Amino acid sequence: MSEKLNILVAGTGAIGGYFGSFLAMNPDLNVCFLSRGKALAHYKKHPLRICSSVHKDHKVKINVSGKVTSFRKKFDYVLFCTKSKDTDNLIPEIRKVIHNKTQIVTLQNGLYNFRILKEHFGKSRCLQAICKIGVEVDRKYVINHSSLGFLVIGVEKGKPTKRVLSLFELFSSSGLKVKVSNDFLKEIWIKFAWNSIFNTITGISGITVDKIFSTKKSVKFIDVFYNEVKNVAKSKGVVFNESDYKKIITDTKSLGKFKTSAYQDLRKHKELETPFFMSELLRISKASKVKVSIILRFNFLSSYVPEDDDY
Repeated sequence: MSEKLNILVAGTGAIGGYFGSFLAMNPDLNVCFLSRGKALAHYKKHPLRICSSVHKDHKVKINVSGKVTSFRKKFDYVLFCTKSKDTDNLIPEIRKVIHNKTQIVTLQNGLYNFRILKEHFGKSRCLQAICKIGVEVDRKYVINHSSLGFLVIGVEKGKPTKRVLSLFELFSSSGLKVKVSNDFLKEIWIKFAWNSIFNTITGISGITVDKIFSTKKSVKFIDVFYNEVKNVAKSKGVVFNESDYKKIITDTKSLGKFKTSAYQDLRKHKELETPFFMSELLRISKASKVKVSIILRFNFLSSYVPEDDDY
């Protein structure tokens, strides 16, 4: 009988809590959670609880700590599920609990985190997963799941590797819905474009998605914003077509009063991730000599540091 895999989920927020809960219920895995602040205090006393309108509710008591070395083990997989601002500070701590075959997986939004993780741990040890889900943590630390709920994985170029297929097995054997994409780079940029546009607008303005499409002027503005992101993506070899426009822009209209993660963060007085989206777009556009104006303006907006923040 093979030994159980050791899994570290860094973050007990909406993403880490939701996807991590499925891993924690898998009897073939040893799953530990890294948390801090009020979230850590809560989960030391209470189970991680998922209330879903998509599937049955569930809850699970988790092994949680604010200090990664307290678990006294080396991890086979480390899942980064924190906000982008926490990635750099976590890296030195994660180095203490990995071995030479550990796989580092980011479930975080944007391009910044994967780039930074590859720089520190090496491309051959890092993987990216795209989260497609409507989920929010309430004041009682209940994770409310309202829509979708699956992951997309792959490699930027080429067919899925053994590492990708092993990650697929890890997720799927835990009851998670996961898709292996043969065009993962396009998938990454579609999600990044959506985050860059809609998280930025809703996070700065404090409005839900439906109100973005309420006037012709705002719709025109979205199209201009989209075209800037589209041009930056093209400079990286990713060409958006009409079908991609539909996924990023048109289909978003059907979400109604959807609360983006940035909108949720704003309402909870938490620091927004939007500067990380805009700075990456600016970094790429500068290197590729792609002219941008809206992206440049948004890069200087909305940077709020809360008094108390939780993973």
